[in-house]
Amino acid sequence: MSEIDVVILAAGKGSRMKDNLPKPLHKVAGLQMLEWVCRAVRKIEPKNIIAVQAPNEDFSSYVDETVVQNEQLGSANALQTAFSKVQAEKIIVINADMPLMTDQSLMDLVNTGEGFDAAVLATTLKTPFGYGRIIPIGDREVVEQIVEEKDATVEQRTIKLVNSGVYLFKTDYIKRAIEAVKTDNAQNEYYLTDALAGAKIVQARDWRDLLGVNTQQQLAAVNKIARKRINNQLMTNGVTMVDPATTYIDANVVIGTGTIIKPGTVIEHDSVIGADNEIGPYAHLREKTVTGIDVHIGNFVETKNARIGDHTHIGHLTYVGDAEVGQAVNIGAGTIFVNYDGKNKHMTQVGDRAFIGSNSKLVAPVTIAAEAITAAGSTITDDVPKHTLAIARQRQTNKADFWKRMPHEDFALNYDKKNQ
Repeated sequence: MSEIDVVILAAGKGSRMKDNLPKPLHKVAGLQMLEWVCRAVRKIEPKNIIAVQAPNEDFSSYVDETVVQNEQLGSANALQTAFSKVQAEKIIVINADMPLMTDQSLMDLVNTGEGFDAAVLATTLKTPFGYGRIIPIGDREVVEQIVEEKDATVEQRTIKLVNSGVYLFKTDYIKRAIEAVKTDNAQNEYYLTDALAGAKIVQARDWRDLLGVNTQQQLAAVNKIARKRINNQLMTNGVTMVDPATTYIDANVVIGTGTIIKPGTVIEHDSVIGADNEIGPYAHLREKTVTGIDVHIGNFVETKNARIGDHTHIGHLTYVGDAEVGQAVNIGAGTIFVNYDGKNKHMTQVGDRAFIGSNSKLVAPVTIAAEAITAAGSTITDDVPKHTLAIARQRQTNKADFWKRMPHEDFALNYDKKNQ
């Protein structure tokens, strides 16, 4: 296969998102859209990945090289800006707002476009609103013209074959052809589509691969598709999901076989869940949660940056943050790992077979040794040695005359007046 450089067009203003975040950095299933695109193109092993970015933006951590498009003069101008970095025989051009793109679709473009000066990924949509229409030459799978919707006639807008904005070019061809591109269109911009006459039309296997994001509504829609793909792959690999529609799992999450995920569960990026776990319902496993085998994390439990050992149970209504929890530990309901002192985060360590009583507060940094116990309702600020019961609460005092000293009659009177 010929060497290929990839140029990612990432300089668009994204004004329809109506927020202050650069559009390529909006997240889909926990990853920036730009990172999703880079993941797809890396799998075809390009020589170089180049991002065309706007002034005052920096996407260098995602790609091999960046160039700046100082003025928004259209897609042809954006690609032309990147020519100084292009060295390979061919170029793939793709937009930074296509998080559902797959390496399979890109390989189809490369393989089917072999022998052509240009090729375009396309699909047929029942409702093609917003997309450029591809007009083929007769019944051949070759482009006669690509018309942007704003420039299309009423008849052309009835065409269902649409342009994805993903192209393959021979480098020497596009460097010549781009010189002839003009701005005689509704946007007064240099359209790259004007250099695609004669291009091979490559139908995508899955139309969803080609979805772009221009609005918050579209962002939500691709999030839903991405999460469905993630869940389907996990279930294929042996994970049980009671209700996939209400199970939200990010990219970069690994889950072992035999694990059961109950409804309302959220598992965020860079978490690794072991085999035969039971998670949820309504559990929130934040980034860098790592569990062993046969771990139970119950309803309304939140974890973050926590390593949890085999056979440990965290029943419900508990927060475990910045922690190392050993094997066969029981953490009672309402326990809080108090990890933040207002300035820094601190670690809590809990040894094997420790028993943390309900409503315990473990104020980090603190170590609960193996087989130690904290009494229910305790606030633990000091280390607890092995085989020790830690009780950190005042002795109960019952005051018999307390009610007599309360202004309960006035309170009752005011309450009645207030609620009449």
